[in-house]
Order: sequence, then C-alpha cells, then structure tokens
Amino acid sequence: MQGLKVFVINLARAAARRDAMRQRLDALGLDYAFIEAVDGREIDVAAHPAYDRKRRRYAYGRDLTASELGCALSHRAACERLLAEGLDQALVLEDDVVFHADFPAVMAAILASEQPFDMVRFVDDKKMRRRRRRRVAHLKGDALSGDYWLVRLETTLGGAHAYLLRRSGAEKLLPALQRNWLAVDTLMGRSWEHGLVWFTVEPAPVAPDAALESTIGTQRHDKVMETGRAHRLAFPLIRALRKVSETLGKRRVYWSTWAADRRSLKRSGR
Repeated sequence: MQGLKVFVINLARAAARRDAMRQRLDALGLDYAFIEAVDGREIDVAAHPAYDRKRRRYAYGRDLTASELGCALSHRAACERLLAEGLDQALVLEDDVVFHADFPAVMAAILASEQPFDMVRFVDDKKMRRRRRRRVAHLKGDALSGDYWLVRLETTLGGAHAYLLRRSGAEKLLPALQRNWLAVDTLMGRSWEHGLVWFTVEPAPVAPDAALESTIGTQRHDKVMETGRAHRLAFPLIRALRKVSETLGKRRVYWSTWAADRRSLKRSGR
C-alpha cells in the first residue's frame, strides 16, 4: 500500500467522524487527505445544475433526496481530485468505515494482482450473497490470514463507502456524474452504460461502522410518488420496462465476460 493515496469524504460539520478516521488511517500509516463533502442541507435539489430532474422523476416518480445528490457530488469531487493530481489510482473512503485486520494485506494483494479493472468495491451484504456471482482471481499474499477473491457480480450492488479507483475508472465515471439522476452507488454498477470494469472483494476487508447512523438517511428508500396522476397511472409499465432494461444490461455484462473471467481465474492459480 506504500505510495497509495487515500481520499476521505467528510462533511465539514462531522468533526468527530473526521477525528476517528484520522486515528484509523494513522494507525495504518496511510497517506490521506480529506475531501469536504457536499452538504445536502445546503443545496436546492430541483434547481441544481448537476441534477437531471426530468429523467429521475420519469424513471422513479420522485426526486433524489438532497443527501443523495450531495453524496454523488462528493464522489464526483473525489474523481476530479484523482485526475487533477495526476494519480494512477486512489482509495476512496467515506468517513464511517472500519478496517479488518487483513485490510493492508488485501490491498497489497490487489495492487500486486495482474487482473485489469477500473474499480474494486469493498461491499459485502446479504443482497450480494443471494445473487449470482463469479470468482475472477484469487488474491495472494503471505500476510493474508484467509482466502480472498476478486468477484464479479451480476447485480449492481449498493454501497460506496470504500473503493479502489483507477484513473481509467475516474475518466469513465465523471461524464455520468455531470447530470445525476441515480444514487452514486447504483450508478457505479451500471457497467452496460459507462463501461466501468469493477469487481468486489469476498470477504470484504472494510465495512461501515455499524454504530454510526448514515448521513444519507433512510428517506431514499421511500416509495411515495411525487409526480402527477397521469404519470402515476403509467408508472407500473414505466417501472417494468426500466427493470427489464436493467436486467438485460446486467446479464449482458456478466455473461459476455465469462470466458475472460475463466482465463483470469486459471492464471491466478485456482
């Protein structure tokens, strides 16, 4: 991990989280910098130039929350910072993560891997374990205490609290983050649109601190429709067509990479 830059997204008003992250990162000896998060409390979602309100409301029947848009803009700033500093890659973290003991060894194994990627996302949840997935590379390292794998998922996956982002990934994500209509973690998974090559790690060596409440909140999960009657009547069909399109996109990416992933797995020794 030596020489790897770390960007931590943190709200200016979240001083306690900032101090806790400093302690964790200092203990790991990492080179880090804080990126001030865009505070959803201070933005007008409907009027924001980086928000595609028409597309969002048509597809979902309601607006992004202010926190969701603020989160997307914060991750956009991380992409911009990586490119502006001329970095080949950076570890991007939100300010509520905790590291497992194997985290440094897992990161070293990923950085030493020959597997090409734009992003590695550190997410491990029940949704992922229920869905189709495929091992792509076995991570190796004398310091690892267990088996770790780079894994390709068929689903889009939620969670943007920790990911390794390469320059190629930032270049692919940035155009999609100029006019936001999706939560950023959902956007990251839509490889059939932006071409981002991403994997996750199984098991995940970093996770959100369960003792902390998300700054995005639970409003993003509300299903209350905010559009007019005509749209509400047509919405079941709109939603069904959107789901079909997304399913086809996921499956196209997943199955079109099968042969390449099999070759990668063989090269990794498994």
